[in-house]
Amino acid sequence: MRRKHRVDIVLFAPTVAYPQEVPEFARLIVLCGCKQWRRRVEADLPAGTIWRAEHAPRVQLARLATGLIRDFPTGVPVLLRRAALGRALRLSRYVERERPDILFANLAPAEYPAFFARRLAAPREFPPIVPIMRNIVKPGIRHTKRRRMLFPESAHVVAVSRGVAENVSVSVGVPPEKITPIYNPTFTPEIARRAEASPDHPWFRDGGPPVILGVGRLAPQKDFATLIEAFRRVSAASPCRMIVLGEGSLRPQLEGQVRALGLEDRVSLPGWVENPYAFMSRAALFVLSSRHEGFPGVLVEALACGCSAVSTDCPAGPSEILEDAQLLAPVGDPEALAQTMLRALARPADKAALRARASRFSEKRAAERYDTLVATILACK
Repeated sequence: MRRKHRVDIVLFAPTVAYPQEVPEFARLIVLCGCKQWRRRVEADLPAGTIWRAEHAPRVQLARLATGLIRDFPTGVPVLLRRAALGRALRLSRYVERERPDILFANLAPAEYPAFFARRLAAPREFPPIVPIMRNIVKPGIRHTKRRRMLFPESAHVVAVSRGVAENVSVSVGVPPEKITPIYNPTFTPEIARRAEASPDHPWFRDGGPPVILGVGRLAPQKDFATLIEAFRRVSAASPCRMIVLGEGSLRPQLEGQVRALGLEDRVSLPGWVENPYAFMSRAALFVLSSRHEGFPGVLVEALACGCSAVSTDCPAGPSEILEDAQLLAPVGDPEALAQTMLRALARPADKAALRARASRFSEKRAAERYDTLVATILACK
């Protein structure tokens, strides 16, 4: 918006986790007509939110049916579920009314409606579609198969890291020249300001052993079970404690693992916190133990807080952020991760150098890349 673009943030359901972060001059448009939704959450949305609840006329339903019968570039017809069909119809009405110049489709729930909404209009009347890929995809699964059928109709594809770009090219079949890696704009001045606050945990006030930090959903992807086992080995070699911030379905299993290993006095799982940067700025080491990522922004945030960091060498992103093989360990290997953690604890990094590394993933750089991409796509259009 600072570069003079008009921006609409279009949602299919009125669920906004951080309404205060919606930019003041961006239009937030909800394509949802359910009265129950409106009664429940309308008061929680930012002022000025626009609701578009109209139903698609019969002619659009007929045109969509025709579009479904027509083959995609792969020669295979694709059918939509009812929820995606409703989103496609509402999105097509939005496009007809607002005439956007380009449509960035963020994640699969937006990709499918975008491509099918395009089939409701003449190709020249629909804006170029640019999917944003935020994680690696596995060959052969349903979402990947659908993308192989749909993505030939995209104008371009954005990948949030080089690793994701390579994965999308191989798994989805998108030509490399049609993919642009643009890192998420993770590094912001707001991080340094919030990092100055005092963390709400006694281990940062009692003068005890250093604290190792993990942050993320308590979910299989983050593999905190491996981190807890690695920490057991580290704490046996060097006095330390560990805090894992986050909430998720695996809390009972992880708490059971902590008890079984006798680590109750050295491992704390306080749950979700409002300001993780206060913890990062005072921790001795941040550890990412994920099985896979797309672009782990939390790793950049830790560096921005001046916190040394290590990670599993998972696809994709950590190796591009840390750029040091000594800071990476194989996925799912607690012994290797423990040795990597011990090396990092033995040689604390320069905080200024860590912040400089994080600054490569700034808002300014991401905006420049998107601005260039938009200009290129519209020139081709």
